[in-house]
Amino acid sequence: MSFKNKFSNLGQPEKVWVVSAVNGDRARLVELHKTLFDKIKSGDRLLYTGNYLAGPGANPVETLDEILYFRRTLLARPGMQDSDFVYLRGIQEELWNKILQLQFTPSPGQVLEWMIKKHPNMESILRGYGSSFEEASRITREGVINLTRWTTSLKQTIRRHPGHEKFFSVLRRAAFTEHGAGDDGNILFVHAGLDPQLPLISQGDNFWWASKQFSQIQEAYHPFKLVVRGFDPDHQGLKIGPAAVSLDGDRMLCAEMSGQGDVLNVLAA
Repeated sequence: MSFKNKFSNLGQPEKVWVVSAVNGDRARLVELHKTLFDKIKSGDRLLYTGNYLAGPGANPVETLDEILYFRRTLLARPGMQDSDFVYLRGIQEELWNKILQLQFTPSPGQVLEWMIKKHPNMESILRGYGSSFEEASRITREGVINLTRWTTSLKQTIRRHPGHEKFFSVLRRAAFTEHGAGDDGNILFVHAGLDPQLPLISQGDNFWWASKQFSQIQEAYHPFKLVVRGFDPDHQGLKIGPAAVSLDGDRMLCAEMSGQGDVLNVLAA
């Protein structure tokens, strides 16, 4: 299978606006959206790179509502289309999906303990949809029937918020531009990681967990001119190199990029 059939194809955009990890910070997201509102034009693409909902003091429901509201607002403009908006799956969304399927896990208690230890900020997503790690831990000890009832209840809560279930179902692992002149001028967008020694079709979970390998990219990752990520687990800050761009910092960032892979500007909120 070609990667062109597996990941989101952005086509030949005029510009791509690439939003870094949101991390549940609705206030900064609102400010960034206000800045972007007059800048995004028909023919552009707006791409969010994942990690939308979890963070200190986050309200995931309100944050996701803001993302969906901004999408509806831009879609009301002449020329804007559904395909102009792309949302990548971040580490948080991958872990959230695992929580919703805990009943199928051989050792759900161990998985949950690992998550509590390594990713405690997932508590904010659970609380946003009416639960907690404490409740989840108790239910994993009660057996698969109660665990299934609990995950079903979470899914029902998600459905009560318009657009939320659909949002989680359309998240993509990666996205790329595709120009008719050839692949050499195209851009690849990922969440946090990439192993430059593997072809794109074989990356698997590397999009979330191969952050150190991403940092080793020094030459163009064939067949792309540039690879862009929106989250660095090591928080080493904004880095713009000849073959890789890492959007991470103390503030929420948005890179304004030409369709040919040039970083024209970096906005901060």
